[in-house]
Amino acid sequence: MKTIPANEGMNRFAWDLRYDDPIQIPGAFYSGTGPKGPLALPGDYQVKLTVGGKSQTAPLHLVTDPRTKGQESALQKQSTLATQVNNRISQLHQAVNEIRNLRSQIQSLHKRFGDDQRLKPALDAADALDHKMSEVEQKLIQVNMKGSEANLAFPNMLNERFDTFSHVIEAGDTEPTKPQLDVFQLLSSQLEEQLKKWAQLKNEDVPKVSELIKQANLPALLISEAKKSE
Repeated sequence: MKTIPANEGMNRFAWDLRYDDPIQIPGAFYSGTGPKGPLALPGDYQVKLTVGGKSQTAPLHLVTDPRTKGQESALQKQSTLATQVNNRISQLHQAVNEIRNLRSQIQSLHKRFGDDQRLKPALDAADALDHKMSEVEQKLIQVNMKGSEANLAFPNMLNERFDTFSHVIEAGDTEPTKPQLDVFQLLSSQLEEQLKKWAQLKNEDVPKVSELIKQANLPALLISEAKKSE
């Protein structure tokens, strides 16, 4: 489901025939357009406009490109894989956003209280956590990407590889090949490994460090919630 803007005045919305984009990483750089939502399959859809508590709907019918007639099954399989990739990218991006938010909180603690030696044990524990989070972050995303051409100087990490893969599988109106399915399984297993590490840090390390910080009368560490793309 796509949600159009609701700003005061006239609003125009042009549907790109895609479902919602994955959760995004603010300020992330890509060599191309970045990750997008899966393409919508041919079929019946509905446009709904709600104003002042009253709603109006209108049907919308997407037809198959006549050049790909008879490829409905292939398109369905492609859409299934694209949706799985989209979900994986959202998981990756949410983990990066959570990590970066927590690391930012730790940096803020240092700026505000770093000169107080009485708080050193709590800040040292936070630094140890920061180091562990950084290791996971660097596996998930190329942290040195400061421009769209940085991929020429630094190796792609999971985020960049998933992004490239998401565009490759939608390059034609064909079902995914076995090599493409194998690549997805490989990327997913590598992502799952890092997500498990991050989950362990969230469930074990973060509460312990947060408790030390609270005992030192410092602001507790808070994990941000997921934010959907607009």
